[in-house]
Amino acid sequence: MTRYELQTGETEGCCDACIRCLGRIPYASLIATILLAAGIAVFCGSFYTAVIQTRTLFSFGDARAVTDNFNNLVEALKWSAVGITAFMGVYAFILLLIGFLATGASKEKKYCGFGTGLGSRITVAFFLVLTYIIFIGWLLMSCMGVIPSLFFYLTVIVKAKPYTVNGNNCLNLQQFGLDVVFNTTGTPTVPANTNLGTNMWEYCGNDYNKFQADGFQLFNLYIVALVGALVVTISLVHYLTCLSVNYAHLKNMARSYKYKDTNNYHEEQELHSY
Repeated sequence: MTRYELQTGETEGCCDACIRCLGRIPYASLIATILLAAGIAVFCGSFYTAVIQTRTLFSFGDARAVTDNFNNLVEALKWSAVGITAFMGVYAFILLLIGFLATGASKEKKYCGFGTGLGSRITVAFFLVLTYIIFIGWLLMSCMGVIPSLFFYLTVIVKAKPYTVNGNNCLNLQQFGLDVVFNTTGTPTVPANTNLGTNMWEYCGNDYNKFQADGFQLFNLYIVALVGALVVTISLVHYLTCLSVNYAHLKNMARSYKYKDTNNYHEEQELHSY
């Protein structure tokens, strides 16, 4: 049986070494990292696709002129999703690393000195505050994700307020406050297979049917993105719990070693007094 020699001069078997290594894994931080990775992957993929398809739906392949502000908003949302994914991936790795360091430090008793103990607590406290701020941001993002989901739910699932023009079902986006999306001053080229009419906010006939079909797919994408954002929010709550526990653990360990150092000092003084 293979045995390993420790720094203390003692030896241990392979099973004991595996158990000791498994004991250093911060399982709570690891679970939070897995949740965050899954949530951010679902959110980025579905939200990125939904934003692009939303622009295609509203512009009908450039058949309808949309404002520059709307195009800029689409580009900003699209690349923001990519940037948020990259940032959250790096941030999750940092928090997982802190979990490993805090767990190893608590078990190996390396953060007992004043400088290292204070530095570790400041680091954990900094990321605790930063994680809370990011949590608030994702909570707001989850609330905002309800807006497009609710819009497509009303227009596609419930089919709120459709009306009939010349026997065709129609939908007017002005009743949902989306008239700012389209540029009414432009004169777009209208393909022969569309029924734009004189109202650029109106979807009738084939346009209405296409809006219903594509809108149902967008509704599903926004729902999936909302679920992904909620999973990320839950993972951040888990991270907040882990960081709070690590901070308290490191603080208690520092107090414990300070108490032991004080006792050792008094014992040495008593020995020298005899």
